[in-house]
Amino acid sequence: MKNLVETHLPFLFKRYRLLYVIFAVLIPLPLLFFQLTSKSPEIWTNYREIRLAGGVLAGMGLATLRKALSHYDLKLFLGLKSDSGEEEPFKTNGLLAKMRHPMYTATLMIFWGWFLFSNTYQNLVFCTANTLYILIGIYWEEKKLVNLYGQKYEDYKKKTPMLIPKFRKG
Repeated sequence: MKNLVETHLPFLFKRYRLLYVIFAVLIPLPLLFFQLTSKSPEIWTNYREIRLAGGVLAGMGLATLRKALSHYDLKLFLGLKSDSGEEEPFKTNGLLAKMRHPMYTATLMIFWGWFLFSNTYQNLVFCTANTLYILIGIYWEEKKLVNLYGQKYEDYKKKTPMLIPKFRKG
């Protein structure tokens, strides 16, 4: 998409990231509105302990997202600051040392935590669709990162899990 904008709409290219963020927020709003205002039956009887586990998972996801975002320049990430055109430095610190996509992991934790809290068929479809969307996004993002960082990223992929960190002793 970025290449398409650069080729056919060069006057928008400087603000590509901001436009991407705006569309990424606006496009799912109707789905989210439908999600929050529609009724769907529960899949199973949702006991207090399951709801609590879902709340804990979603809360851990929010904390993970906050920690993951702390490693980035938020103005640049959101497109509020112009990209200088320089290659962003390759980062493997913080959560990136444990998993390649901590923001996606956090998002999945939030979604699936919500599903445990409110286990309707509608939420199951929502979480499944978003999980597939994230996995497809990871595929394309990793292609971009290999093109950008080359062998350095390939080596990082070999030693660092994609979404679920390995906890090792030592």
